[in-house]
Amino acid sequence: MELYHLSHTDLDGYGCQLLTRFLSPTLFKNTHFYNANYGKEVMARIYEMSDDFYESHEKEAMFLISDLNLTLDECRILEEEIEDLRQEGKKITLQLLDHHASGQDSADNYKWYFLNNEQSATKITYNFFNKNYKNILKNSHDWLESMVDVIDAIDLWKEESFGFEMGKVLMRMIVETKEINRFMFDAAHRNYKLDMLIKSSAFLQQDNGHIALDNHIHALKKELLGGSVDGDTLDNIASEAQVKLLCDIQKKCEFWCDGQKGFLSYGIGNISVLANAFLKKCSDFDFFIDVGTRGSVSLRSHDNCDVSEIAKIYFKGGGHKNAAGGRIDSFRESFLYKEIKEHVLKHISEEQSSSNNLFVKIKY
Repeated sequence: MELYHLSHTDLDGYGCQLLTRFLSPTLFKNTHFYNANYGKEVMARIYEMSDDFYESHEKEAMFLISDLNLTLDECRILEEEIEDLRQEGKKITLQLLDHHASGQDSADNYKWYFLNNEQSATKITYNFFNKNYKNILKNSHDWLESMVDVIDAIDLWKEESFGFEMGKVLMRMIVETKEINRFMFDAAHRNYKLDMLIKSSAFLQQDNGHIALDNHIHALKKELLGGSVDGDTLDNIASEAQVKLLCDIQKKCEFWCDGQKGFLSYGIGNISVLANAFLKKCSDFDFFIDVGTRGSVSLRSHDNCDVSEIAKIYFKGGGHKNAAGGRIDSFRESFLYKEIKEHVLKHISEEQSSSNNLFVKIKY
């Protein structure tokens, strides 16, 4: 059986996935993680889960959603997706574990929707698997129960509870552990956060452990990103780590403009250092373009082409030979890189046609 686990993007959401991470391979053959903030991303990730399981060779899976309250319409659509998969011969166990009072209507209408607004989603997840699978998490690691109590204390703001101060440190740590971009490197971003929580477990039972952890977070980040604590800055270490990740996915992200090879990223922002480091390492690329979540465009080159011309002609912008910017007015928000790339290349192609300009010829 496989596990497809969708969770929220805060400490409580990642806390749920920290727990299920320890269920493979004992309970689940493979585990697939997804994260969503509220709004359109929830259904986008549900469709992504459904598509991934449809393409899997495995026939049986659990779909687990935690720390996200679904509307009645979202619940209905989810059931329709599940039924479509069952028609394809897939066997699915569906379970939602929630603690938001706004999910009450959905919990009243769907048996698979479990709601308990007196516990954090992490604690609900911990209790669910221990109850249904013979204390599988309780017997896993001694520190897990303490971590669950800490997350429960801060998520429900139990100021007098054990671990409340530690929870405040962990909550900020999760928010600020963003050196690895989520949209481009989904798995690496998540693993980075979960690994930070695992490293934090060493401080749970220490006297004033929350202060010790607070002082140590910077060093933990350097360590997990593969750098030397005393040998370099976090910015340089993080940049090098992301360049390696970019090089790993370069084939997926490349496109061509009239013989010039470009790399397309999404949602990274502040790309000057990263883009130049990438272009030096992967010197067969002529330029780097990053599209923001609202359609802004940043372009960088390393003397291989004039990105100000590309910005001017195709993105209503301009700049310098090696650094330019613009925007895509028709940009549509998406959470899947494949859709972003298709939209950007279509935009360039349409701009080429409308201007009768031969500068860019798109080649996939």
